[in-house]
Amino acid sequence: MRPSPLFLAFAAVSTLQAQVTVPALDPGGLAATLKSRTWVIIEFGGPSCVPCVRMQPILGELQAHFGTRALVRNFYVTQHPAEARAHKVMAMPTQVVFDPSGKEVARHIGFWPKADFLEALGKAGLK
Repeated sequence: MRPSPLFLAFAAVSTLQAQVTVPALDPGGLAATLKSRTWVIIEFGGPSCVPCVRMQPILGELQAHFGTRALVRNFYVTQHPAEARAHKVMAMPTQVVFDPSGKEVARHIGFWPKADFLEALGKAGLK
């Protein structure tokens, strides 16, 4: 029995999404990234947080969409709680958007659907 074309298309998309990984930063990497003079999207979360894991494909898609115009990164709150507190992170996941000057321009707590995420990024000035 041959797989249906729909199944093959779904498998190809799932494979591509599984290959997209958003790097996790350590405290030094976070500081350097925030000084990069580009748009930065940080998800403060953790590798075992269910909503954080659900956000990974969306974050990967955002990185692919914006390319070099923005850096999309993870920062694991459970591994670096002091730095998370310094950024006023109180729940996981928290997505924070910084403009090229390093100023926070958007913040969201919890799962952020891609369409809503893109809308907020556009309002913040990242197009």
